[in-house]
Amino acid sequence: MQGGVPPARRGALFLIGEGRVFSQKLVHRYRELKKEAADCVLLMQVGAFMQVLDEDARSVSQVTGLKLQMAGDVDDPIVRGGFPKSGLDGYVGRLVRAGHSVAIALQDSDKQRRLSELIRVHCEVIRENGTGHEA
Repeated sequence: MQGGVPPARRGALFLIGEGRVFSQKLVHRYRELKKEAADCVLLMQVGAFMQVLDEDARSVSQVTGLKLQMAGDVDDPIVRGGFPKSGLDGYVGRLVRAGHSVAIALQDSDKQRRLSELIRVHCEVIRENGTGHEA
């Protein structure tokens, strides 16, 4: 601790265990992109990995078994998970089959992240009204 302030509140980095760090800038960008695709699970590229945060991380974990980590302050933790970008197609397929719409934010050569693809799942329940016709 520096000056009595925990690391998570001091600067741009959050401790996530085993000496690794997670950037507040990435959290901020993730949440900005999430607003653009609020109804989707957002998968955001960070280097060679895809990251998910907050409720999206919990959803991905529930569907795929992805291991989650906690980052940030004890009073306001961030749930995060990640997987290699090479596994993106498999994760997207499993999420879509489970009924989740998915937004993918890839990073360009300048490490800027933008939504590059939206995969929306539309479910419609059709019941027969007893006459053999769809209602």
